[in-house]
Amino acid sequence: MAKNNAQNGGGKGTAEPQGSALYEVLKGIDFERRELVDKSRGVGLFDLVKERDGSYRCYSCTLCERTCPVDCIEIDYCPEFEELPFDIEAERATAMATLPGESCGPGAACVMGEKPAGFMPEIDLKLLDPVIAGLRSGSGLVEALHTTQDAFGWLPRAALEEIAQEAHLPFSRVFGVASFYAQFRLLPVGKHVINVCMGTACHVAGAPLVAEAFAQELDIAVGETTPDLLFTLQTVNCIGACALAPAVRIGEDDTYGRVTPQQARKLVRQIRKKEA
Repeated sequence: MAKNNAQNGGGKGTAEPQGSALYEVLKGIDFERRELVDKSRGVGLFDLVKERDGSYRCYSCTLCERTCPVDCIEIDYCPEFEELPFDIEAERATAMATLPGESCGPGAACVMGEKPAGFMPEIDLKLLDPVIAGLRSGSGLVEALHTTQDAFGWLPRAALEEIAQEAHLPFSRVFGVASFYAQFRLLPVGKHVINVCMGTACHVAGAPLVAEAFAQELDIAVGETTPDLLFTLQTVNCIGACALAPAVRIGEDDTYGRVTPQQARKLVRQIRKKEA
């Protein structure tokens, strides 16, 4: 109407056409990234669930229906699809078999304390004897956790329970301390821990590209462990080799300087070949 009036001399200018309310909503959604535009990560995120046969379906959280500003979404039961009963044993078995780093898995709260075959290695609690002896002689909790991680490479739940019992502390307090400090690991690490230095000198020299090359070659993200428990990839603030930037340390003793992305991939292949 405003545009017609302007053409007929009823107005001095041409008004901008206004979109519908639904259009205003849709233009605020990045459908490729599946999130709201100009919102913090995780706000308004919507996703699909992958079925066991490889197909995808809506998560059916009904959030879209409840928050639709124009009330145009209605979710209802579809009678053409059979309603499947919830099999708790089958779902539990699926969760136990999920790889670390996925939505569920051995590290999830729902299965902590269990023994998922193939992922949680068996631990020898006899290695905990020095820790128990230290607690009895007056050592502190943090020192006990450090000694435990030195013995196992990580902090198994069973070991934390033993420490809590010996120190006469609630398990929640022991777990809280272990999970608070970044240097403590609550999941198994690989036989070869790869530390990519991200200090200023290494970062400027290309350390992010080196870390990306390791991640691509290992098919894991930074902070994760390969399913075969052979490699763990992580970044550190400094390893004391600024003159060799970008520097990488594998294990406790092997430090490599001026590492390129191609050399990073080659290092992984060399280690795999030795392990084979």
